Amino acid sequence: MTRSGEVATITGGSPLRLLQITDFHFRQKPGNTLLGVDTEQSFRDTLAAALAEGPPPDLALLTGDLVQDASPEAYRRLRNRLTPLSCPVYCLPGNHDDVAMMAQVLAQPPVFWQPRIRLDPWQILCLDSSVPDSPVGRLAAGQLDILAHWLTACPDHFTLIALHHPPIPTGSAWMDTMQLENSAEFLAALCGHDPVKGVVFGHIHQELDVQRDGLRLLGCPSTCFQFKPAQAELAIDPVPPGYRWIELHSDGRIGTTIGRLDKPPAGLSLQSGGY
Repeated sequence: MTRSGEVATITGGSPLRLLQITDFHFRQKPGNTLLGVDTEQSFRDTLAAALAEGPPPDLALLTGDLVQDASPEAYRRLRNRLTPLSCPVYCLPGNHDDVAMMAQVLAQPPVFWQPRIRLDPWQILCLDSSVPDSPVGRLAAGQLDILAHWLTACPDHFTLIALHHPPIPTGSAWMDTMQLENSAEFLAALCGHDPVKGVVFGHIHQELDVQRDGLRLLGCPSTCFQFKPAQAELAIDPVPPGYRWIELHSDGRIGTTIGRLDKPPAGLSLQSGGY
């Protein structure tokens, strides 16, 4: 992991084309399944489908829960599975990730983990919402300091913020117990910063696209199994794995589409009391 003061500068086309993929849940050993799904194979299939769609991304954004079993083996295999991407890859942790292990094993070029990516006239701020040994999210004081610093230091850059946990309720009671705990503080920190145009996140294993006070909030499907929206308890949705394309325009507009595989992953179990 790079130091908190380091940034990356990316050059790309106009608009800038980003691929968001999230919630891979790699297991420690190849072929191990979760809810009946070979999560690693499902990731490979999903990434291949995304890259077959058209122009390659200027960068890929990995928004957490990269592994299910926090092990060096899982992170090493993930690095190897990212080779089809010919662009820089930026990652951030989710609640299933091990921050120290991820920094040591995964975050090596061309995979990066750092708080700011500069893509003139945009910047992406990548925040760590993970809490050790907990499924809930929270932005520690240091993360909020990073946010405040770059919003103040670069008022002329349109801003996209990435984190793992949703900063708003999703409408599923069980999932909303695991959202960003200090979401009010996070959203308040964005007030008065008109260049902040969007927030992207993972964790919810489903598509979400809502507007709040001019801010676009975007949730992304998982590359493995999906959660059924608007449920009181965990329910698996038999829709295929997916990904999100994001286009950052020079006038501050965000364009986005969801892509999916043609069918659900093999072996998917719709009966689960947890994962």
